[in-house]
Amino acid sequence: MASTLDGITVLDLSTGPAGSLATMFLSDHGARVIRLVDIDDTAPRRGGYLVWDRGKSCIRLDFSQLGPQDNDAPGSSAEAFIKLIRSSDILVEDFAPSSERQRMVDADWLSGLNPRLIHCSITAYGKHGPWKDEPPIDVLVMARMGILGSQPGFRPAPVHVVHPLPSSGAAILANLGIAASLLAREQTGRGRKVETSLMGGALLYHPKVTGEHIESRGFQTNPSGSAPFYSNYECADGEYVQLGCVHEKFINIAADLFGLTEALKEPRFGNGRMPQTEEADIECRALVAQAVRTKPYAEWAKMFEESDVPFARCQVSEDSMADPQVQFNNMVVELQDPEVGPLTQMGVPIHFSETPGHIQGPRVPPAQAASTLPDDLTDVASATHGQAGQDGPFDPPLKGIRILEITNLIAGPTGGRLLADLRADVIKFEPLAGDISRPIGRTYFFNVNANKRSVSVDTRTPEGKEVAQKIAASADAVLANLRPHATERMGIGPAINPNLIETHLTGYGWTGPYSKRPGIDPLAQGLMGLQRAQGGKENPPVFPAQLAPTDYTTGAMGALGTILAIYTRLRTGVVQRVDSNLLNGGAVLSSEWFTRYEGKPERPLADKGQYGLGPFHRLYQVSDGWIYVAADTETEREAMCKAVDAEALLSAHQDTAGASHLNDTPLAQALAEKFTTVQADDILKRLKTAGVPCAPALPGDSELFLNDPHASANDMIATYDHAWAGKLLVAWRYVQFGHTKPVEGKSTPLLGEQNREVLREVGFSDEAIDELYAKGVIKTETPA
Repeated sequence: MASTLDGITVLDLSTGPAGSLATMFLSDHGARVIRLVDIDDTAPRRGGYLVWDRGKSCIRLDFSQLGPQDNDAPGSSAEAFIKLIRSSDILVEDFAPSSERQRMVDADWLSGLNPRLIHCSITAYGKHGPWKDEPPIDVLVMARMGILGSQPGFRPAPVHVVHPLPSSGAAILANLGIAASLLAREQTGRGRKVETSLMGGALLYHPKVTGEHIESRGFQTNPSGSAPFYSNYECADGEYVQLGCVHEKFINIAADLFGLTEALKEPRFGNGRMPQTEEADIECRALVAQAVRTKPYAEWAKMFEESDVPFARCQVSEDSMADPQVQFNNMVVELQDPEVGPLTQMGVPIHFSETPGHIQGPRVPPAQAASTLPDDLTDVASATHGQAGQDGPFDPPLKGIRILEITNLIAGPTGGRLLADLRADVIKFEPLAGDISRPIGRTYFFNVNANKRSVSVDTRTPEGKEVAQKIAASADAVLANLRPHATERMGIGPAINPNLIETHLTGYGWTGPYSKRPGIDPLAQGLMGLQRAQGGKENPPVFPAQLAPTDYTTGAMGALGTILAIYTRLRTGVVQRVDSNLLNGGAVLSSEWFTRYEGKPERPLADKGQYGLGPFHRLYQVSDGWIYVAADTETEREAMCKAVDAEALLSAHQDTAGASHLNDTPLAQALAEKFTTVQADDILKRLKTAGVPCAPALPGDSELFLNDPHASANDMIATYDHAWAGKLLVAWRYVQFGHTKPVEGKSTPLLGEQNREVLREVGFSDEAIDELYAKGVIKTETPA
């Protein structure tokens, strides 16, 4: 069966995780991916690359010969590279802005060779500003972007975060830009430059926004969760269970099972959802913990399942591979790796009903790279698909695309926001009470719902269903993160729009053993091993509620799947549905460790204090703050010790016997003591001068990024006037395009703010709209 990217050729020049994961996605959906390796590159490709390099061919060239004005004599690497460029639809690279290899991807030279080429560049922090040449290391990006400084732990923040959020986010963002550019190329006949960064990937998971009248709220401080019935607890058998009681209905059911119904009537406990004081929160958690410890996990699981209480077992990634729903979702596959043998790994996380993805085969190790080009390359540069050779600047790639977004909370709204940033007309379809996030008042709502229009409709009424159906009839796609079949009950489907793409994001999957369970991010984190990994071996699981990693990952995959489905419809006429779920998002985030093979190393996790992986890769407190150091080579380690006048420590404290973790060794303790005597700016300067990767570990407050010159230099701040929040600053443009008109953004809408405007567009008269208001079928929020 055909896949969405059949016939597309990708040239992969990347070396880091983000580019490798991005091109894996493209290969999984049918693209031919040719990975280029420098003739002098002998670096091993293990760890996550065992997975990310799957399905790709590999060719070795002499990179020193590549670029404009090089000798393209017959048989040379330069000639081969030019032929590959002319034969490719997409080129992906992750060269640093100051790298000498930038000459290989000179924009004018590439477009001259192949005007249809889509050139995607993934950097650490963008192409401009003071951070542009900082190292592309996930944990350093998270430290600088405030992610470590805003996470809960068993001591005050900052704490180490184990998940590769920047690279995972950047990989999906890169593919969003690529897919949108492919769609636009069908109209313009031209490719365009796509740029994203690990910084953009970090912002996906840590959306930045400030508002004049938005109350600043403290970050979650309890590592088990953000509320008593939204946390994880130890059962009688030592297993941990994550509760996901997101509203009072679920809290009341769980409280009854725990025998706490009467206790929760005390006002100080805030019905178990929002205790009035810190002391009340601690006491309420203690009551729940005491109750959960009375039964083993299996007994609680049976009771929760029967009572419809949201829950999940907190397990490790390897255990999640045996989970029946994960296997039902086809997320566990086995390939025969040429070096490690049988390799069990994740399947394809985005599902297309008519053009499904498939893994094209195991990876090709660098040692087996070919030295000659394949015989079947075709010249893409001379193709005549679409309108031939339109001159730019081009319209934003999704201009003219309409998305009906019927979503709540984080995953769905994130997908809609990413599509809106590419200029899709995203209509946020809300009930009369609004998206569940509106009354919660979390600041992320203002970020993930910017650039959209809102309509508010009661679809329990026949008139409300008619409104939903008319908007759907005008849309290219519907994006929903409701329980299965909710949109069908609204009458949305092929009958009212045979060309409608349907993208559904669920907690566990559309079908399968858990499909009817309530599914939310903390449950997916627990089930897929993310909480255990964040806690480490010596701590209980950690649930960082505000990070919501499976939500943001799945939302971004929903946006990507939607664009690819629209692209396929344009190319082939095929109309289909797209599915993904939070468990698949968790597998993507854990892809390096969501594996099984002989000789697999033990996953390095943080120490009990959550400082980091070891003395050379961890947080250090300095006299005026915190920094993160990632000295992973022997040369860097020696330079690090020299920078803090601790050369003698490196040879004097090699013994690790008796230490439960590398950060408990005498060396780590002595280095930590040395760092407390230096100031952040001074030691960061000394470390950078010595070539040691490092970064300040900043607090998570949004204004630190939004007021930073680096954000402005990369044009990543939007300023809006909101009806009641006042001046809004919102981080945006995680993906940017060359030779493309800028998107004119819109402030986060009030509930139903564009009711009249949208309903007019789909055929309602003003009189009919007035009648809908009078009947209470539609509603528009009035600013206080």
